[in-house]
Amino acid sequence: MHLQIITPTGMTYDGEVARFQFPSATGLMEFLPGHTAMIAEVKKGLIHTESEELDCGAGVVRIENDLITVVCE
Repeated sequence: MHLQIITPTGMTYDGEVARFQFPSATGLMEFLPGHTAMIAEVKKGLIHTESEELDCGAGVVRIENDLITVVCE
């Protein structure tokens, strides 16, 4: 999957990931390859990939065709 994290200062992450976990309004959510298309709210906290923890503000995440786009503060 390809992950892009976009903040008001620009793109802070752009790379391939095998898994993606983030804090949502209903708790932790995780995307794996082949996940169905969706849009969800991101709460302020840590985004986890298989190898990194990334700090993120509140925003939205969209996944479609294994492209994950996070727009956050």
